[in-house]
Amino acid sequence: MPDERQLAEGKKMKKRFCLFLIIFFLIHSKDAFAVQVHGPPEGFVVHIMGHIFFTAALIFLIYILHKYPIDKSKAWKYFKLSIFFWLVWNLDTFLEHIVSSRLPEHAIIKGEHLIYTKLVGPFDFERLLFYFGKFDHFLCVPAMFCLAISLKHFCRRVEKEIESVDPEFGEF
Repeated sequence: MPDERQLAEGKKMKKRFCLFLIIFFLIHSKDAFAVQVHGPPEGFVVHIMGHIFFTAALIFLIYILHKYPIDKSKAWKYFKLSIFFWLVWNLDTFLEHIVSSRLPEHAIIKGEHLIYTKLVGPFDFERLLFYFGKFDHFLCVPAMFCLAISLKHFCRRVEKEIESVDPEFGEF
């Protein structure tokens, strides 16, 4: 059975090895070409299909968690809230994609940078829907926040369970 000094040295070696791997791959990395751009219409269609499948998965997850609740802890409540925000964000983004594809080309003046992009009037219902649909970060940020809080509560619960089983195993 290794003593505490040997365990500490083993952890240091593991950290050094991980750091070495990270530095090695950063120095010796090449172009990955991981993104393949598709022109119209298949790129848009596949992207919209992704939104549809993501919506279906979130609705299914909400249904399962509602029909078969695991428990009523804070972690699960925040997790369900994050799923709700992700669902509303996804529906908003889906609607914004559809509305933006319906706008005429002259409705949006693109500048050198995204900040300089402007929506041109007349501001009818469709253009206002497009404009307010772009504020999707008001849904995405709370979704990420609720997910982070739920994961924090899950981690605390697991740490308590581990410490109750083996008090020596509590330190990571």
